[in-house]
Amino acid sequence: MSWTNLIPWILMLLITLLWSVGVVFKPNSMGGRESWGPVNFKISILWWISILFVFLTKVSPFYFIIMVPLSALIVSVASRKAEVDHTIKNKLPAESILTRAQPNTEALLPSLLYYSIFLIILYFANDFFF
Repeated sequence: MSWTNLIPWILMLLITLLWSVGVVFKPNSMGGRESWGPVNFKISILWWISILFVFLTKVSPFYFIIMVPLSALIVSVASRKAEVDHTIKNKLPAESILTRAQPNTEALLPSLLYYSIFLIILYFANDFFF
């Protein structure tokens, strides 16, 4: 492994570790013991999956540049859809979306499914084009 490939690994591991610690332990200056919320919890799961994917498939670690923002986008869209569906199903006013505390595992399965499809496409595109 060359030094240029080592830099994205170090950055991704450092960012993911700090993010995961922040999800589990909220600093006292931010109110203490609560997590950052379910969206950040799901993002950290997808980032760990990204690290495992790059390690196991031996694709370029520079794909982290695509994986990080896309995982955040996928989780945000899936979580927002789950909140809207909950509001419609229970016939709540639209403002209730902002006050509802979303459970950690809600919309996790669709996020994992969409991200897995993305990783499969990335893997085969990498083999086909590069």
